[in-house]
Amino acid sequence: MTLVDALKDTSRPVFLFGVTPPLEGSSADAIADAADNFVQKSRGLACDGYIVYDIQEEAGRTADARPFPFRKLDDPGAFAAALRKASGGTESVVYKCVAETKSEGEFQSWLDEATRETSAYNLVGGASSSQEYAGPTIQRAAEMLRKTKRGCAFGGVTIAERHAKKGNEHETLCAKTDAGAEWFISQAIYDADMTIKLVNDYGAECERRGIQPKRIVLTFAPCGREKTMKFIKWLGCSVPEAVEAEILGADNPAQKSVEILVAMCERIIAETKQSKVPLGVSVESVSIFKNEKEAARDLFRLTQAVMLDAYGVQWSMRYAIDASSSKRAGKDDKIKRIATVVAAFLAGAVARTKFA
Repeated sequence: MTLVDALKDTSRPVFLFGVTPPLEGSSADAIADAADNFVQKSRGLACDGYIVYDIQEEAGRTADARPFPFRKLDDPGAFAAALRKASGGTESVVYKCVAETKSEGEFQSWLDEATRETSAYNLVGGASSSQEYAGPTIQRAAEMLRKTKRGCAFGGVTIAERHAKKGNEHETLCAKTDAGAEWFISQAIYDADMTIKLVNDYGAECERRGIQPKRIVLTFAPCGREKTMKFIKWLGCSVPEAVEAEILGADNPAQKSVEILVAMCERIIAETKQSKVPLGVSVESVSIFKNEKEAARDLFRLTQAVMLDAYGVQWSMRYAIDASSSKRAGKDDKIKRIATVVAAFLAGAVARTKFA
């Protein structure tokens, strides 16, 4: 099953693990090393695919200063190709901020190259509605993607905070579906109420129109320090004061954020079940800090267990030890697969053990 197939298959959940590319100008060896390192660190996660984000400066987003200085990163399509090679075939959803390209022609050139390796895309518009952009609109970019005729598909971003402010995000999702969007991936969630409202309104709107809702992938990102929290809020994520205080006041903020986000995931699933909107989970591993990277992997495992538990079925994970890209063995050495272990257990067991 391809990643596009998995995202479209609403009979099962889908699980994604997100990353950012290395810095722009990195050598081919540095990009390969970054991909290898990410794959090795996340090799114990049963994910359907990765997400590679397209990070922009987003100067027009807010008048507030950026908590972390902006540093331009390498092309997400190229890094997705490196991840696929390093992992032995794992595909990525590639984010592309189409508005930030310099022209329609530049986007077409990028598309011609990227679609050789990648089939799943998330097309993103500009950060500010008051700013003019040189790149194509999402609708035009979608049309250009379809014309590649390479079996590609695209999704979009959904923002619960935008729904809370304008009240029409559910209609926007339907409009994007009409334009060809096959799935939606949320902004990082720290306010469960907003997301529950959006998902339920979207499900009701789809029922009113007599259409099947597309999948919404719920995104979570751990927070282990005050500066990270400031950045999360700078990005436009709503963080209730009580949630922020509980995380930053904990002895281990990163672990506390994991506990809170797992509980939010469980609540969102429970309180949107009647909407009939298929869900998935993605976890962002975009921090440079070790404790937040480790927390992201914990968060992935636990939200995955919660999501699978909601489906009420047994599930299994297969682990294969294959160090073909291990640095200890040398990048070009092929090491024989030496063991395969199959572990089957009731969905949700990990989550119940963790918080028992």
